[in-house]
Amino acid sequence: MRFKDKVVWITGASSGIGEGLAYGFSAEGATLILSARRRAELERVKAACANPDAVHVVPFDMTDMDAIPAATDVTLAAAGRIDILINNAGVSQRALAEDTDLAVDRRIMEIDYFGPIALTKAVLPHMIAQKSGHLVVTSSVAGKYGVPMRSAYAAAKHALHGYFDTLRVEIKRHHIDVTLLVIAGVKSNVSVKALTADGSEFGKEDWLGVSGLAPADCARTVLAGLAAKEEEIEIGYGPPMAALWLKRYAPNLLTRRMSRIPLPEK
Repeated sequence: MRFKDKVVWITGASSGIGEGLAYGFSAEGATLILSARRRAELERVKAACANPDAVHVVPFDMTDMDAIPAATDVTLAAAGRIDILINNAGVSQRALAEDTDLAVDRRIMEIDYFGPIALTKAVLPHMIAQKSGHLVVTSSVAGKYGVPMRSAYAAAKHALHGYFDTLRVEIKRHHIDVTLLVIAGVKSNVSVKALTADGSEFGKEDWLGVSGLAPADCARTVLAGLAAKEEEIEIGYGPPMAALWLKRYAPNLLTRRMSRIPLPEK
């Protein structure tokens, strides 16, 4: 098995993509550290893993910067090392930029950008000391092009690409790999938990939650790409993935198509 005896720390592991990755890595013999805010949901995922005895639950809030060093210490005490860190925790957005409170913009950046950066900074010295490691970040097609109703979310994902693309070249000498997951259309509760203009939850499914790619299928693609040490892995289907091609080769056409997406009436 490709990841047998590897120690894999997954944030946002209580549902969706993170949950799917937990099952995929567990089936391949990895030791898991599962993190999110809700202990009960993490325990549910642990119990459903192929080898629950090799799964450790370390709940914490990604916006609590003081909790990150402690969570790292607990993880290292439980598993002894960290071979793969998957920065998967995040929150989306469903609001026009002009309507969104600045406090909401800041909260999205805290969760989606500063949280992964802070956790990476906590883990990186240990990977450098062991002269190996793999940093993985869940991004989105919104990290490649602008998507209506997701301005702060897209900003955070764009920022992740800038940071981790730079980090990749800086730490190559330490034999540490960096992979960004460019995802769209995976079934999850991301739209339900997305923040609206005033910071309240959107509270309902959009088409991605209903007809998207199953998390298990996403996990299979991710594990194959990580085994191959790919720098970016594109996962999804439908118009969001086709738009990646337009962004590269016909950006003006993409802008025109995006501008025709219906927006809330004012």
